[in-house]
Amino acid sequence: MAEDDVPPADAEEAQKRRVGPRRSEASTNAVLVAAYTELSEHGWRGFSVDRVAKNAKASKQTIYRWWKSAACLAVDAALATLAEKPASVPTNADIRDRVAALIEPMLVAVRTGDGAHAWRGALLAAADDSDAGEIFRGWFSESVKIPLRHILAEQALKGVVRRDWDIDLATELLFGPVWHRLIAMRGPVPEVYSRRLVESVLKALTPA
Repeated sequence: MAEDDVPPADAEEAQKRRVGPRRSEASTNAVLVAAYTELSEHGWRGFSVDRVAKNAKASKQTIYRWWKSAACLAVDAALATLAEKPASVPTNADIRDRVAALIEPMLVAVRTGDGAHAWRGALLAAADDSDAGEIFRGWFSESVKIPLRHILAEQALKGVVRRDWDIDLATELLFGPVWHRLIAMRGPVPEVYSRRLVESVLKALTPA
């Protein structure tokens, strides 16, 4: 985040009072799109709320009224690229397809356009800022961890996965390689990656 992009002096108080006009969908989308472009072009370390405001034709004060921090905006901008309602997979479908459906929306977003750069920036923002981290973890829990827990519990009863399965291990096997590629290796995420990740999880959790 650029040094000149510290919140205005009254931003904290404005956040507490939540004053000002209610968000319009069009204005919110304009800011999110501008923030996503900013992440794609400058990354998190060079992220400028001033440029976001200029490109979105919004005031900096308004942005800080709507988001607690630049990092929160960065994370929201990346999450906004995900489909609101991921394609549902029948409960009687193959477990591989059901688990893959949980991670594919993010992998598609990462592979689309400059998605890898934008998501890398969003992940760094989530690591730097506690509020932004809460936003990301909230999405991850609701969209991935909880549904995966339900799937594994169901499959454990059927004997498909071990009864002592570990949800933290499962999520780390699914997403750990993605974080590694994006942040450490700064490499692409292949289209076949979701299937490979699912296979690694199921192999680790297969009954002995």
